Amino acid sequence: MFFKMLKNDLKYKKGLNIIIFIFIVIASVLVFVGSVQIYSTLSKDRTTEEVCRPSNIILGVYKQYSTENDGYKKIEPVLDKSPWVSSWHTARMNRVGYTSMDFPGYDENEGNLQNRVQFLTTIPLEGDYVYGLDDQPFYVENGHVAVSVTVRDKTGVKVGDKVKLTTVTGNVYELEISNFFKDNSMSYMERYIVSDADYEVLSADAVRCDTVYCIKLKENTFTAQDALYRELDNSELDAGYFTISNNIGPTNEDSMMEVISIFAMVACVFLILIIFMTIRFTMVAEMKNEEKEIGMMKALGVDSLSFRWLFAAKYIAFAVVGGVIGIIAGLPLSGIFINMFGPDCILPPRWFMILIGVAAVIATIAVMILFSLLVMRRINKISVIDAIHGENRGERFTKGFPMFLHRRKRMKIPFFLGITDVLGRLKRYLFLIIAYALGAAIILVVFNVRHSCISAEYMKNWMYHTLDFDIDYNSDTRNEINKEAQRTGVYFCDVVNKRIEKAGIPARIEYMHAGSADLERNGIIKNFDMFWGNDQAEKFEYHEGGKAPVLANEAAMSAYTAKNMGISEGDVLKVTIYENNEDNTGSVENEKEIVITGLFDTMEDGVPSLIMGKEYDSGYKMGYNITGFVIDAPEEDKPAVIEQLRGVFGKDTILTPKEAARSAMEDFDRLFALLEKVMTVVVILVLVLITYLYVNIFITEEASETALMKSMGFRGSTVKLGYIFRIAMLLVIGIVIGEVINWTGGSALYGGYFKQWDATGMKFIPEFPVSFIAVPLMVAGTVLLTTWLTAGGVRHIDIWKISEE
Repeated sequence: MFFKMLKNDLKYKKGLNIIIFIFIVIASVLVFVGSVQIYSTLSKDRTTEEVCRPSNIILGVYKQYSTENDGYKKIEPVLDKSPWVSSWHTARMNRVGYTSMDFPGYDENEGNLQNRVQFLTTIPLEGDYVYGLDDQPFYVENGHVAVSVTVRDKTGVKVGDKVKLTTVTGNVYELEISNFFKDNSMSYMERYIVSDADYEVLSADAVRCDTVYCIKLKENTFTAQDALYRELDNSELDAGYFTISNNIGPTNEDSMMEVISIFAMVACVFLILIIFMTIRFTMVAEMKNEEKEIGMMKALGVDSLSFRWLFAAKYIAFAVVGGVIGIIAGLPLSGIFINMFGPDCILPPRWFMILIGVAAVIATIAVMILFSLLVMRRINKISVIDAIHGENRGERFTKGFPMFLHRRKRMKIPFFLGITDVLGRLKRYLFLIIAYALGAAIILVVFNVRHSCISAEYMKNWMYHTLDFDIDYNSDTRNEINKEAQRTGVYFCDVVNKRIEKAGIPARIEYMHAGSADLERNGIIKNFDMFWGNDQAEKFEYHEGGKAPVLANEAAMSAYTAKNMGISEGDVLKVTIYENNEDNTGSVENEKEIVITGLFDTMEDGVPSLIMGKEYDSGYKMGYNITGFVIDAPEEDKPAVIEQLRGVFGKDTILTPKEAARSAMEDFDRLFALLEKVMTVVVILVLVLITYLYVNIFITEEASETALMKSMGFRGSTVKLGYIFRIAMLLVIGIVIGEVINWTGGSALYGGYFKQWDATGMKFIPEFPVSFIAVPLMVAGTVLLTTWLTAGGVRHIDIWKISEE
């Protein structure tokens, strides 16, 4: 009986059955991919720690002062005795310049690789392990080189491409790229891996020691790192050293990859909810159409639960088959999805991915079947008498309805039909409104995440108060300015400002001096970046109730750490500040009391910040931090000033704020754009299918009403316009709700997400044309076009259908 019922169900309404089946397959695939993605995201750090065993500090010798070849080994007793070090091992890594490796079609002087410390090395054997794209160890043959996926993405190289390595003595060697690998070791470090034999040849003429110490700390904190550096500085070493430390806080790459991944998952959850609601509506509609059959079977003694199983045959079959397809398609897609938004992420074992995905899909199938049976509780309400007599479903205009056509003489009939349907039977359209709301919210959220991250406002979270323009120096200009700065003994940006001023352009780069301070609170020592000078403090925005520091003993603190440490405006803190010694030839540690006058929002990236008062000027200068690219002109005149700057520095060198954001976040903007396009296409497709499904059901259910209206002289076009107005009103309600979801829930989720990256004050940045015009028009246009095409079916309803009323 079950299979007979299934066969009969599949014969009728084939188009609707195909749509429902597609929805169930999509839901199954999303569940499989989403569950694996969520697990990979949550377990990323633990998996990396277990599988890659990354070091916290790479310590390399850059110059030997001892006449002994291995004089640098005096570092080892310090590491052995240090209470901060858990373990260490040595590796051979030859540091190379960013122009040493020549990639085809890539300008090393202009690319992003120049900001990364680069090493030539061999396959690591004791830690900091690397894995191929299949998450398996790999082997590099003589004459070949393996590069990371980061290098692959930035340079565009492929397996088989030839690269040239130039050594410090000018010898040039050609190597063929054989592998790409995932590197979860140090941020901002690149390793080029060659065979052991090739390494001996390529590093033979190196002028610096190639032994590095890979150090694992007991706890990777700034306190531990600073303490170890002090132990090394206080020891009598026969060698200088450089260090590369693994980020304690997240990098910008970490935050961007995760924000893309998380909001993609949120969109998937919304889609699954839409699909479930659509399945529910379809089932309810089918039960209403078959009330007579249900009543007759109840009259024959068939109990409700048994009939529920028979009636749900199609949905059970679709759930099982769709689940199997979801498992088959979800396994490769989950790997693609994870590698797309986290190319260095080590995938869970294949069997574990299958286990997680299959468990999630089975749970979804079970929920879908249970959901179907629960929806069919409506069968219990169907009376045998009502089924035989008929439920009189044709009453659209009830006595209690407040609107009547004869009292609305100026109202067009189609609009009257649409508004009476929506207002009179709003409960019937509740799930369609929710579907439109969630669909619009998905597109709006994905767009606003991209717009808010790839923006000048987002860049201001990195300690900028103003970003009217930006400068992307080419290598020649940068070298020229560097030489002038060294010759004159001023900062790099002072030279740039001098050139801008000489050209008579009302623009400048503003900066603060940078130093360091330590704060001990509740037994925890926290290291702060400290900034002061040049009247910059008053230009930042502070939380309500706070103000810019003025006196030498006043300071403002970054909000995330302040809140975590229970610090607020007015608190007096004891800090240790690195300040100039008496003759200004070095630094000393001075303990001082400071008063916190305000809190400000910034992306701490693991390192909180202090802004000292306007009158403070005794800090030991460790560098400077650019705080603004300022144009002193009205907003409407700033484009003209940017053109003047381009006349001095070159057209490609001066960037508008939007260009600066896209340039700084170029790699992530591509991923955001891909996510935006994919989710928009998927959502629009789902909304089109839902609209087609709903309108078809409406036409079928209301065939007798349509026939009655035609018999009274109404034209088919009038009825069709009534459907269009009905869907239009539902769309307006849904899109408004979608906007509310986006600007409240979406913005709150965005800000809440960034709090885990030590950032506060993050929220969606309004962008009126797209958020309030383009997206609503795109959703409305697509849905109304589908309604117009689908509602054409009313012309096939003949007057004789009135007999069914």
